[in-house]
Amino acid sequence: MKKLLAISLVAGSLAFLAPQAGAAVTYGLKGGVNFANLSVVSTAPDVPNFRNETGMVQGIFVNFKLGPVSIQPELLYSRRGASWDEYADVDVTVTGRILLDYVELPILVKYSFLSGPVKPFLFAGPSFSSLLEGWNRLDVEYVAETEPDIAQMVEMEDSLKKTELAGVFGAGIDFKVLKLRISLEGRYHLGLTNFATAELTADTGTTSVKNKGFSVLVGIGF
Repeated sequence: MKKLLAISLVAGSLAFLAPQAGAAVTYGLKGGVNFANLSVVSTAPDVPNFRNETGMVQGIFVNFKLGPVSIQPELLYSRRGASWDEYADVDVTVTGRILLDYVELPILVKYSFLSGPVKPFLFAGPSFSSLLEGWNRLDVEYVAETEPDIAQMVEMEDSLKKTELAGVFGAGIDFKVLKLRISLEGRYHLGLTNFATAELTADTGTTSVKNKGFSVLVGIGF
């Protein structure tokens, strides 16, 4: 959390100093959908097949434009995780959802090319995250309905490291609507930090867990 605070102070300093250096500054809101998943390495023989978990991402950004290149720090609330199914037998289905809520601070370098009302762009940069909550939701469904279904939420924060470093890269387009600048983009989040703790390894045999996933976002700049 201290690292995230330090990086936030750096981003705040950029917001103050960039206008002094002649950069055009745009502030805005951003939101969209994460199609999140996990890269898992485990010594256990029965590791489930993880699928995408859909979650919301939303937050704010500030863009410092210096010609075709700009610097864009963002502050996002983001849900990540994964889903999985495990069939114990023909009479019951166990569905799992790992739900991880983060505060994320991407600091992106954005390059816009071509002139005109619609401007394509590419971007890349690091993202620093802090885990707020982590849950493993288990839904037990009985096929024959002889017993009531069960839904259980298990906290995971103590089994996961609280901070993450990731690489973010993607592409999109910018265009103007009246005085607003609208952006549409797709980005990939590649987790670089193994956030499995020794406790998780001892309990489940999981030696490495990293976030990954694709996001679709819409931004509104003022």
